[in-house]
Amino acid sequence: METKRISRPVMVVLAVIAAAGAAAWIYQTMFGLGVTGMNNGTSWGLYIAAFMFFVGLSAGGLIVASSASIFHVTEFKKVALPAVCVSTVCICCAGMFVLIDLGGIGRVWRILTGPNPMSPLFWDICVITLYLVINVVYLYFMKSKKPGAQGKVAVVSRFALPVAILVHSVTAWIFGLQIAREGWHSAIMGPLFVASAMDSGLALLLIALAWMNR
Repeated sequence: METKRISRPVMVVLAVIAAAGAAAWIYQTMFGLGVTGMNNGTSWGLYIAAFMFFVGLSAGGLIVASSASIFHVTEFKKVALPAVCVSTVCICCAGMFVLIDLGGIGRVWRILTGPNPMSPLFWDICVITLYLVINVVYLYFMKSKKPGAQGKVAVVSRFALPVAILVHSVTAWIFGLQIAREGWHSAIMGPLFVASAMDSGLALLLIALAWMNR
């Protein structure tokens, strides 16, 4: 079977992007997190905004996959595996943006040694960790050839769907704490976030499927 190699122009573009990312990280290290827009005028910097974005993409993918087993949607079952793969990648990206937002990799250990239960981001990290574990377990059983694996997929999906809704609802609650922003403290923030996750997650899944069909 012939393996396609990445063309030289694509490699050059990827190298330029990697170099730009390294330069941006060095610039941030020199001048602080304020360069991401995290100031009095913009309370959510680049990393938190990207975190919200990837959480929505991930939740949408897992909702599609788990709905296939729970509601027996045949059309969704055909794309359940790619949906979980997309969901896993996106939740890893979301978690990395939270860690970067801590301001220094040396502060990561404080999540375990000195957690603050009063911080909404602490609960978000807990939900994201649980969410990632469910994604990995989901993928394992979906790819397993052992007898009864499909039955376990159905069981995991019953946990995956509420957790997918919960992870984006917690994100909405974080926005809801910004009472200085008109409308952000509305009780409808949770449903709006879940609906947007469905839209964005399904859109990303369609893009991934179109790329796979090529």
